[in-house]
Amino acid sequence: MGTIRGGAPLARLAIYKVCWKDIRIGTSCAGADILAGIDDAIKDGVDIMSVSIGGSMAYAEVHEENALGLGSFHAVSHGIPVVAGGGNSGPDSNTISNVSPWIINVAASNSDKDIITPLSLGNNKTIIGNGFFKGNDQAFAPLIIFENITSPEEFKFVVNQVKEKVVMLSIQKSDDTFKYMIPLKTSGVLAVIVAVTPDDSIIDFSEFGITIPLVTVDFEQGNQIFDYFQQCKSNKQGSMIKLGPSKVVEGKEIALKVAKFSSRGPNSFAPEILKPDVAAPGVNILAATRPPKGENGFQIQSGTSMATPHVSGIVALLKVAHPDWSPAAIKSALVTTAWNEDTYKAEIYTEGPGGKIADPFDFGGGICNPNGATDPGLVYDMDNTDYLNYLCSLGYSNAKVQNATTYFTKNNSTAAAAAGGIICPNEVPSRLNLNLPSIAIPNLKNSVTVRRTVTNVGNNINAIYKQVVKPPRNTLVNVSPNVLEFNSKTKKISFMVNITSTLQRSSKYNFGSLAWSDDKHYVRIPIAVRKQE
Repeated sequence: MGTIRGGAPLARLAIYKVCWKDIRIGTSCAGADILAGIDDAIKDGVDIMSVSIGGSMAYAEVHEENALGLGSFHAVSHGIPVVAGGGNSGPDSNTISNVSPWIINVAASNSDKDIITPLSLGNNKTIIGNGFFKGNDQAFAPLIIFENITSPEEFKFVVNQVKEKVVMLSIQKSDDTFKYMIPLKTSGVLAVIVAVTPDDSIIDFSEFGITIPLVTVDFEQGNQIFDYFQQCKSNKQGSMIKLGPSKVVEGKEIALKVAKFSSRGPNSFAPEILKPDVAAPGVNILAATRPPKGENGFQIQSGTSMATPHVSGIVALLKVAHPDWSPAAIKSALVTTAWNEDTYKAEIYTEGPGGKIADPFDFGGGICNPNGATDPGLVYDMDNTDYLNYLCSLGYSNAKVQNATTYFTKNNSTAAAAAGGIICPNEVPSRLNLNLPSIAIPNLKNSVTVRRTVTNVGNNINAIYKQVVKPPRNTLVNVSPNVLEFNSKTKKISFMVNITSTLQRSSKYNFGSLAWSDDKHYVRIPIAVRKQE
């Protein structure tokens, strides 16, 4: 497979263990341990935090149950970017976790490399499956399919028929694959083919002592194999199949996709904060692992926990290239330069049932473009004031917010602290006006205007940027001013975005984009709008 190295090979790692095995509930990540780990990392002077933990229930960042949201606020307040996986509960909507506005939230995509395994049928037809078969060409072997088996429990009664054969299973829930594999462990089966909904992830059960070659195909491919099996039965012939050695294909042969398992937006807690932020390769990644998993300390794994370190590596390189950038500026650079339908040379799809063109709830700004992020042209920057205004907008008591942040939003007087804690403004700024590199309007009535500010970080201090707007369906978008002119004295410019609905009834989310172009840079942010009467 060649030589492989990390994205930032000279980076030094500091590992903080905050999760533990619990025989009663499985892996447990206590809030106190998460906060202690983050606190230690801040004190140790780390430059970046890469986090692959999350929960299914969304709590406010001032709530003690949201330890990562609270702890990451303090890390970002110290200038430390926090990169976190969005979770593996896709492709259903509203499943994204780690949605705090200061977190760089990462979805999982495939990469421009894929590991494929050819399946040769006795009729000279070849099906390309997903799997990692390390042997040489198998000889042709009998293919067996149990047409009336619909559950792992029923399958237990026929495993004595699979010795020295290749069996194909059709499984509606990919999570059931392991249940089918358990009784096959000592059956003498040569290989297993599993037909599932489209999924590029390679399944590896070696840690459970199951080393049977396992190849997945989608239902269309599975039907081709099944039809061949039925043809052979009708002609009273034996159906034969063989596995070829796996190989790596790359480049233009691979269509970019957001992984089926990757959690999706919209953000169910604060839908004005568009999540995820970006996507990065998280499918079939060669990852370091602990025994007894894998081989020689490495195993092919999939998940947003694989995508997150990719982005952390990119952030490390950006920190070196731009040591004065804030965590928000770094996130902006990632989001505004990512590959998407406007900037990539081909379509980017979603994996899973009814695969479609990816939208911002699948991958935020798009798939990370490391080289582009080093020179974004403009950034949407934020600081603690923005984040504190966000926390004030949550509606919790001043004492609760003070306890969570130890910062005051209005002044730093000891009298204010003695009087009962943080003092939020009487009129809390709208979350719609957070200076995020995205715009999400979850409840558009007729018209709304939001404010954004961009900072010129390009080499041309006299740059002139013109707007490029793709309005979401059934909306009109007006940007004022529509030209941004920078100079040696003007490095920041604010603009207003008015979004007006042309629809008289409620709708689902529609998507668009707003970009600023100076002919060298294309600074694009996604727009998501839902009309609500």
